[in-house]
Parts: sequence; C-alpha cells; structure tokens
Amino acid sequence: MKKLSSFFLSKILYRKIYDEFNEYVGRLYDIYVSVDDGIPRAIGYKVKKKSEIYNCECKNINFYEDNDKVVIKGEGIREIILQKYSYLLSKHLLDKQIVDINGKKLVKVNDIRITEIAGEYRVVAVDTGILALGRRFGIEKFVRKCYGFFGKKPEDSLIIWNNVESLEVIDNNLKLCIPYKKLSKLHPADLADILEDMDINYRKRVFESLDENLAADTLEEIDPEIQVDILENLSQSKRDEVLYNMPNDEIADILEEADEETVEEILINMKKEDSEEVKELMGYGKETVGSIMNKDFISFNINITVKETIELLKEIKPEDEVSYYIYIINDKQKLQGVISLKDLILSNFEDRLKDIMECSISTINHNENIDKAIEICSKYNLFSLPVLDDEEKLCGIVIMNDIVEDILIPNWKKRLRKVG
Repeated sequence: MKKLSSFFLSKILYRKIYDEFNEYVGRLYDIYVSVDDGIPRAIGYKVKKKSEIYNCECKNINFYEDNDKVVIKGEGIREIILQKYSYLLSKHLLDKQIVDINGKKLVKVNDIRITEIAGEYRVVAVDTGILALGRRFGIEKFVRKCYGFFGKKPEDSLIIWNNVESLEVIDNNLKLCIPYKKLSKLHPADLADILEDMDINYRKRVFESLDENLAADTLEEIDPEIQVDILENLSQSKRDEVLYNMPNDEIADILEEADEETVEEILINMKKEDSEEVKELMGYGKETVGSIMNKDFISFNINITVKETIELLKEIKPEDEVSYYIYIINDKQKLQGVISLKDLILSNFEDRLKDIMECSISTINHNENIDKAIEICSKYNLFSLPVLDDEEKLCGIVIMNDIVEDILIPNWKKRLRKVG
C-alpha cells in the first residue's frame, strides 16, 4: 500500500477506517479542524458505523491507497465528547462560499486539499474548479473527455489557504479565523464587488465585522439597491457607526432608493443638523446640481491669514477629495475667491487670504442641470466646482470624481446592458 501524504478531502470521505489491530471502526464521515495557528489542522474525526455516528481522535492516523482504493488506519482511537471541536471540513467548508483574496472574488469550494506537515494533517488549499466536482461525483473521466472534445485540458483550480477567507459561521461566531481579517485588507472598491455577489446573510455578517471607516468607504462603492438592503439589515448600532462616517450627500443618495419607513428611521437617529442637511439634499430633483453636491467643502473668511488657515486645516483634517481647493467667503457667506492647497502652502504665513486668492471663479447654481456642471468641469479642468444658492451664497461643491462615479459610470453600465 502507498501512503498518501497529500490528497483531496473527496478522496478520503466515506472510506473505511481500521484500528491498529485491523478491526473495522467505521467510515470517515467528516474531519474536525482547529485554526489556532492560522492553517486548519485536523484534530478529530466524525465516524459512522452502521446507523451510529460518533466523534473520535487518534494518536496517529494514516491514509493509504491500494489499487485505487483508499484505506484509513488509526492508532489509539478513542471516542471524545464534542466540545471545542466545532468546525467540520465537509459540513462547514465544502460547497460553501469563500473569498479568494488574491482574485478578489467570491467562489464556491468544490474540494479541499489536505497535506501532511510535520506529522499533522492540514488544509493547504481549496479547489474551486469544475474538475473537483467531477472528482467528487465520480465523473472525473467524463469531465476530462468533455473538455478534450473542445481541445481543452481541465485543471485543478487551487487557492492556497493563505489567500482564503471563509464565510461560514457557526453559532454566529467565526470559528475558522479572526472575523474577516483578510477581507479588511482589501480596497473598498474590491470589497464592494465581493459583497455584491454574497447572499444577504453572508453580506450582513461581513459588514457587521468591518470597522466603521472601512464599512463606510465600502458602502459608498456598492450599487444603490444593495446599499439600501445592507442598511436595512444592519444592527442599529452598526448602522449609526457607518452613517456617522459617511458624507451627507452619499447618505442622501442612498435614502433616495429606500422606502419611507427606512428613511424616517435613519433620519430620526441622526444628529439634527445632519438630518436637516440630508433632507435638503433629497429635496433636489435628480438632474439638478444640488442632488450631487457635497456639503463638506472647505471655506474660510477672507480676512484670516495663511498661518491661521493652515492651523485650522490641521485641526479639521479634511478628506482628500474636498481639500484640493479652499474657498474664500465674506461675512455674508458669499464666495469671493479660491486658492489651491498647493498655493496656500507656498504662500507667506503673514499674507491674508484676500491678498493671495484667485478672484476669477467658475460657479454654478444649485438648481442648474448636472450636464452644465460636467461641461464647466471639463472645459476648465476643475477637480471641483463651487455651488451657489439663489442668494449667491456658497452652499456646496460638485466634485468631478462624484460626477464620474454617480453619473457617468452608471450611464455607461446601462448602455452596456442594452448592448448585451
């Protein structure tokens, strides 16, 4: 008999187990694993003998192949009481969704690769390919023939364990790894793509585990209809955390897609000032500049110095997307000029903003059509465009990046669907 040091789970499941006296013990039904040190390690076995199922551990266990048949031999086999052994490979990982961290996508586990390392059996990879399914269901040769008919050769689609994030939850607690630690290292845009492919339960669990900043950034990247679904299913505390870290214009965009009950519930739990701002933004027509403007712009009084401005900027720590331009206003909140952050830093500390600002400014009314904002930003290569209300007061800015993400890309996707 040939000893197997590396094999797939499908190869050993339901195979006969014998003890050191060559007595039949039962058939291997599943394998318990522990992930205390990161890579799943076999620590127990679920065995079925006739109609009885019991849990056991072995002092030593080996897997052998004899004329295409697999035989399992264990030494010091003893029955155990189920306590900490709660994660089963077949039950909790096989046929379940996992995240391929490198591929940045959601995939299904069709088989599991196990290897003997330093006398212990560990999960080293998962197989997500069609060949794995063929192997499990005894039609591997048929799958190969089908591929061969088209001049192709099927291969195992292995993802090493270090690049895997399991989504399976047992008793509402992740037993396989620290809650979604690997996912938290992904860019919000990549994480959003993965979340969109998950079912509602997995999506909720993953989102609840993210820190509030990453959760907020990720929610902004997700399709509008799914954004609403996520907010409706989050716990109240998590929802409040996420919304607190999102700009009000993004919240307004999401609530446009929600039902009245959800909108009311969310607005009630927001600070009064933020709630009123969101309501104001939601009051604009969909094609107007006001509907996409950002209220978190940077503006300072015309009479303060460069030194005072820089000190204030350090204190408020603005987001990158709103810090490129600094808008200069008078005591009546009317726009007087603009200065870039670069020009501000290069100016003398004693200079007042009114002495160094650019007075020739492109602006747009909050009720103007969005197409006009796109035209102005494109013509003058602007990163953002100041928005004025009917009293000529500065009331927001339109960020070119928001135009691309909220208007141009969605329209492009719609056209692609029509072509498809």
